[in-house]
Amino acid sequence: MKTSTNSSRVLRHVLLGSAALTLIVAAPLLPRLPAGLMGSAYAQTTGSGGGGGMGHAPGGTSGSAMGQGGSTGVNGHYGQGGSTGTETGTDETSSDKQGPRFGGGANSSRPAAGTTGGRPVWAKEGIPAVELGRLSVARAPAHVIDKALAEAVSNWTAMGTTVMTLTADGVPDLTMTVAQLYSLPAAEFAYIVQTYYPSIVRIDSPVENLGLLKNLAMTGSTALTGVSVTPSTSDDLYAIFLGSASDKTIPISADTVTAVNTILGLPPLTPEATADIAAKAEEVRLAILSGHG
Repeated sequence: MKTSTNSSRVLRHVLLGSAALTLIVAAPLLPRLPAGLMGSAYAQTTGSGGGGGMGHAPGGTSGSAMGQGGSTGVNGHYGQGGSTGTETGTDETSSDKQGPRFGGGANSSRPAAGTTGGRPVWAKEGIPAVELGRLSVARAPAHVIDKALAEAVSNWTAMGTTVMTLTADGVPDLTMTVAQLYSLPAAEFAYIVQTYYPSIVRIDSPVENLGLLKNLAMTGSTALTGVSVTPSTSDDLYAIFLGSASDKTIPISADTVTAVNTILGLPPLTPEATADIAAKAEEVRLAILSGHG
């Protein structure tokens, strides 16, 4: 009877030890966390804390199990973001916090004209389909044309005072300064250039001529000051610049004038002014072609 009782006690100790061993083996291995975080890192919360951190367990009401949550000591402690669990880590929308992506206004997602992402004037409709040749430099960024204008003005003090001895067939006919040449009506300018081409000093660069043309159209006066140019009319000087900038072998028409004027963003011309400038610029172009040979 005593032996039976001892056997029962041994059996009970063996069973209890086996159960304890089973619990130890089955229990999950918890990470070693600081005392203040143990027990709270994996706890669920009903507060407004960060979203789910690294997907261990559900987070706050505005987060998600896989979200990048806030920096609180609860479920989102591994996250980088704010209370919304967004990947930017901001509580506000991107337009409120970071501003619009384009230049079209406070809440616009489309670019405003002339801002980053907008189409240049020459890429839009309404420009005549005409061959431009050298005049294609009108499509260059504004700062390129402005720089060329500055160079032309900088060189003008020396160039404008240059005295040209105009000779035909080896015989000097007359003398004039470059400034005086540019003060002539376009038709007379064309005649002098054609007749005395080898003796002529003039502005040949297409981008410099277009810079001078743009400045004239926008301000109503020429930038060729210091050694002052007194143009016969604004249309004449406009035509001189346009004819000098153009390709020698491509005719200038009213459509050419409209295209260049539109590409450069200049004030619109009347049909009469457009036709007048085109005819005078064509004279200048033909004179340069003839004189150049």
